[in-house]
Amino acid sequence: MRICTLASSSSGNCTLVSQGSTHILIDAGISLRRITTCLRHFSISPDELAGILVTHEHSDHIGGIKMLVKYHHMPVLAPMGVAESLCGIIPEAKDSFTYFQAGSEFVLGEISVKSFLTPHDTPESVGYRLDTPQASFVFVTDIGCVTPTILDAALGADMAVIEANHDIKMLKSGNYPPHLKRRILSEHGHLSNDDSGLLASRLVSAGTRKIVLAHLSRENNTPRLAWDTVDNALKIHGVTVGGDVALDTAPADDMGKIYII
Repeated sequence: MRICTLASSSSGNCTLVSQGSTHILIDAGISLRRITTCLRHFSISPDELAGILVTHEHSDHIGGIKMLVKYHHMPVLAPMGVAESLCGIIPEAKDSFTYFQAGSEFVLGEISVKSFLTPHDTPESVGYRLDTPQASFVFVTDIGCVTPTILDAALGADMAVIEANHDIKMLKSGNYPPHLKRRILSEHGHLSNDDSGLLASRLVSAGTRKIVLAHLSRENNTPRLAWDTVDNALKIHGVTVGGDVALDTAPADDMGKIYII
């Protein structure tokens, strides 16, 4: 399986997962032009995409869908609550939507997909675990806390993209209005660096060997701070970065590293 984040921030999120001739986007929150440019690095055309897995309907996760389905035919897969919202936001794309029950499993080409509920400030949101006979990958961002449902889906994955959105001190002392700070810090907001470190420790203890920190806030975090915080949490649990696990941060507006698992 080949994984690459194409963008990861509040300005846009999109991740490519490939297995053989099966190519899947997790979210499409950047423009069609940017997606096409990124796919060109892999000699992939948007017409070759097996589908788009949508986590939730916030604009930074769906901004490119309208143009993608206008010019390229592919299914847009989302849990029922998210798909219903998308029909209102992007009515032109409603014929492309494929609904499923959150928590269900299905197959896209050569990849098995399991969805799982996540806590975020939308009526419904999900993360995804993607499996092949050789490897497993979990994607979980935009979560206010780590739930048993998330752990049940994520533990044992070979690689994980997880949220490390903010440093709590930076957020509390920053310029955001009080209501926005409360939203981000809530159990349906975004995951802090500290909580990301705890999640990373649990994942490594269950066998994860590659972790990418994603959806970092520009205003309330830095890649160095997120990496150091998670690294320190792993050290406390006896985990050595570079030995027991590879740890990276996803670039906000550019393609990240290409991972093969």
